[in-house]
Amino acid sequence: MKYPLIIASLMLLTILTHGQTNIKQSELQGFSIGKRMEKHEPQNVRYKDGKPLSAGSYVVLMDQEGRNAQGMKVSFQVNNTGKIDGEMNFDLPDKTFEIRGLYKNDTLVRVDKKINGMLVESNYFDGDVFYEKEFEDNGDFKSESRSRNGKTFYSKRMNLSGWDIQDEIKGTRTFYYGKTDRIQSRSYGKNLGKGITAMEEKFDEKGMLINKEINYADGRKKTINRDGSYELLTPSNSGDKISEYSSKGKLLKTYNAVYPTMSVQ
Repeated sequence: MKYPLIIASLMLLTILTHGQTNIKQSELQGFSIGKRMEKHEPQNVRYKDGKPLSAGSYVVLMDQEGRNAQGMKVSFQVNNTGKIDGEMNFDLPDKTFEIRGLYKNDTLVRVDKKINGMLVESNYFDGDVFYEKEFEDNGDFKSESRSRNGKTFYSKRMNLSGWDIQDEIKGTRTFYYGKTDRIQSRSYGKNLGKGITAMEEKFDEKGMLINKEINYADGRKKTINRDGSYELLTPSNSGDKISEYSSKGKLLKTYNAVYPTMSVQ
């Protein structure tokens, strides 16, 4: 007769251990999803009195997220150390919208958002790099940014004319023709020669170099044309002096720049 009693006790223990606890966001201490996710900060979920959540399954009614999130619930698991671990599922009023999160050791490492089953946003960590990606409703790529310790070092998005890619590590910013891989212009701000503060290259739609502009710390600007000829602008108190050179470096002519002025009535 002992064995049925032991089995019943084990079943009761299992139910108590893995039972679902329903609580409200307002009963927790500053609970918000993905709290400073890009900085890799732990969730550290606790009750109002500071007591950590016990191990088990939880469903939280998000009653402090505003009218747009009214009725939203999130479900997750808390491990034996009081940390959220594994998947976090979202129960949303709008069933066309789907969100899924993934926690590792109390830290949110991935969030995917879908509309009508199509991925529209994905935020995740790969090592210490945080990726934020957006997609159009038809699944086409829209934008991407990469950051480390909360500081963005790479971004790709569309501007009025085409792709705009900034890479802080390389020190470059590149504009493209539309959604093609043909470069329209590329500027450089790092790893330049002595006395050079910036450089920009401009290309035509066939990918041929139009010219290259080099800015110097002393205010001079050099524009190198496709054929190797170049123009050197030198600022002075009396105005900008422009010198034109052949592709072989021979001085062709020098003149002072004349800029249009507005007359005062």
